[in-house]
Amino acid sequence: MAGQEDQEPAASVGLEVSQVVELPRPRTPGGADTARMYAVLTVTVRRTGAAHAPPAATERDPAAGTATGTAGARLAEVLLIDHSSSMVMPPSRLAAARAAAVGALARIPDGSLFALVAGGDRTAMIYPRRPGLAVAHAESRAAAEAALHDCTPGGGTAMGTWLERARQLFRELPASGDGGWVRHALLLTDGKNEPGYETRAELQERVERCARAFACDVVGIGDAWETDELLLIARALGGRTRAVADLTRLPDELASLTGQAAGRDVTGLRLRLYHRAGVRPHSFEQVHPTRVALRPDRVDLSGVGTGAGGPVEEYDLGPCGEETRAYLLCVGAPYEPAKIGKELLLTEVELDAESPAALRLPAPQPVLMRWTDDPDLYSRLDPQVAHYRQEEELHRTFEEACAELKLGRRAAAEALLGTAWRLAAETGDTAMQEHLRRLVRVRDPAAGRVELRDRIAKFDVEAARIQTSTTVLPGVHLPGPRPPGPRPPGAAP
Repeated sequence: MAGQEDQEPAASVGLEVSQVVELPRPRTPGGADTARMYAVLTVTVRRTGAAHAPPAATERDPAAGTATGTAGARLAEVLLIDHSSSMVMPPSRLAAARAAAVGALARIPDGSLFALVAGGDRTAMIYPRRPGLAVAHAESRAAAEAALHDCTPGGGTAMGTWLERARQLFRELPASGDGGWVRHALLLTDGKNEPGYETRAELQERVERCARAFACDVVGIGDAWETDELLLIARALGGRTRAVADLTRLPDELASLTGQAAGRDVTGLRLRLYHRAGVRPHSFEQVHPTRVALRPDRVDLSGVGTGAGGPVEEYDLGPCGEETRAYLLCVGAPYEPAKIGKELLLTEVELDAESPAALRLPAPQPVLMRWTDDPDLYSRLDPQVAHYRQEEELHRTFEEACAELKLGRRAAAEALLGTAWRLAAETGDTAMQEHLRRLVRVRDPAAGRVELRDRIAKFDVEAARIQTSTTVLPGVHLPGPRPPGPRPPGAAP
């Protein structure tokens, strides 16, 4: 049998840095940081061999369906399904949620672990009945589906308690000998937290306790959910947010999100930023596929104390599949008059992994700079940096438009939505354009001149707010959403 050193890595990881290296020489030097350098770091994961398929669990408790030991089961999935009283009005909502949960179960690979949790003002285990995780196979999926239809909704909504239950379930995972577990939760809700059961501060506290313990995608149905709550959960837990109007499409949505989670089996990937002496880190954020401000998991300041270098920041990238992620780095560059015109290193970017032999890792890449007096050089914009800063402007402009709409200032909202349309067109965000079409009539696409529709449904505004949390890659025009289906009951046409 060939040794591990002869085996082809399961995935290849690429790293690119996109920037304009020139910065204008400061006219009044002497500050702690006299200029800011922006650079986009693009991380790409590609398969090099057969797709990972987790083997079946070696042991299970057939009666309870709970795991007592596993070998190579990479995915652990917890489905958090809203079972508050509002889910029965209309009855089709609960039926769609149950069908969607069944569809998600079908996408969990054999040998993985899973649980179904009913969420209300408290949580209840749907399957398995006692707290724990079940091994996924045909029999356990059938038992979970039957248990799902036996569960009766009731009570209020306190989503932080649902996340706490997921955290407790993941904490009990058995040891894994093949690189660890991919911990993923999928939260489906039709409503918002009720202060009598859980305040916003309590939700925030519980979300923060769950951060880095697992990833969570969030799906809102109906039109009574609170956008800020859904985005709070998804951003803190590294997930995506979806708003689904057409309940017939809900099973496909949940199955897709679960399938994507099952495919993210590249674990332990870390990104390090080695800043040179004098460089001041300002911000580091994920800008694709979703926008998330990031904080380092570890910071080494030993070089700062000795003067040998700057801070070293390390970020855990979480489970990855075959995908592309982009990050926007901003650092302050110290001015050195003696080095005008010379190319200087600001930051070295390195990718590492807990099990490097399983991955083909790229060489470290530099973030550079050069002081210049030539405006033709320093006034240039890097296309990728410009793209993601436009995406940020799109988000900010649309939020301002929503605020004006709430105040009844239609003229101001109309002007801002025209700017949002132009920015969406320039970035190639066709999905956002489709959302905007439900709010405005586009009179002059090139100039961004639009006219507000007479009646605007709350769902359409909030779904567009959710869409602004998702970005497109530069130069990639993604198809917009499918033609809109039926709106939630009570929504204006």
